[in-house]
Amino acid sequence: MSVLQKQFKEPSGPLGWLAGKIMEFDNRRIHHWSLKRLGIQNGDKVLEIGYGTGSCIDRIAASYPHASIDGIDISETMEETAKKKNEKAIREGRVRLWTGDIGDFSSETSYDKIFAINNYPLWNDQEKSLARIHSLLHEGGILMITVQPRGDEASDERAKEYGEEITAAVRSTGFKDVSIAYKKGSPAMTACVTCKKTG
Repeated sequence: MSVLQKQFKEPSGPLGWLAGKIMEFDNRRIHHWSLKRLGIQNGDKVLEIGYGTGSCIDRIAASYPHASIDGIDISETMEETAKKKNEKAIREGRVRLWTGDIGDFSSETSYDKIFAINNYPLWNDQEKSLARIHSLLHEGGILMITVQPRGDEASDERAKEYGEEITAAVRSTGFKDVSIAYKKGSPAMTACVTCKKTG
C-alpha cells in the first residue's frame, strides 16, 4: 500500500489533509445522491460514520437547520478539518464531532438516521460495528451505507458484490426493509444499501 493510499484509510498530518480533500472532491456527486436517498428531515438526529472533511455534515446543517448532526471518524486530522468547516453549527450546538471507531462509539443519543459513505470496507470489525449501529438507532431508524469501489477494486461487478455483501450483513444484524440502489459513474458504479431497525 502506497503512502497516499494509507492516508485514504486513516488520514493524518499534511498528507492526510490532502487525502481528505481528494476524497471530498471525488465523492461530491455520491454525497449528493446518497443524502437524497437518506431522506433527512428537520428535527432528525443524524450520525455520520467517517465524516472526513465534514462536507456532508456542513451540507446537512445548511439544508436542515432544525436537525442535529453527530459524526465519528478515526482521523484526528479530519476532525480538525471538519471542525473548521462546521465551526458555526458546532458553536450553535447543532453539530458534535468525535474521533474513534464506530464499533466502540458510545452515545446517549438515539438516532433517526445513521449513514456511512465510502468507508464501510475500511471498518475494523464490520459485524461489531453493525451491531453497535443497530443499538444506536431508535425503532424505525434508518441506516444507509454507500460504497463505490476504488483503486484495484474499481469495477461495476465489485460494486454489485458490495451491495450483496452489505445487504447480507445488515440482514444478519437484524435490520429489515433492506433495499439496494446503484448509480453509474467513474471509476465504477456506486452501491447504496438502506435498511430500517424494526421490531
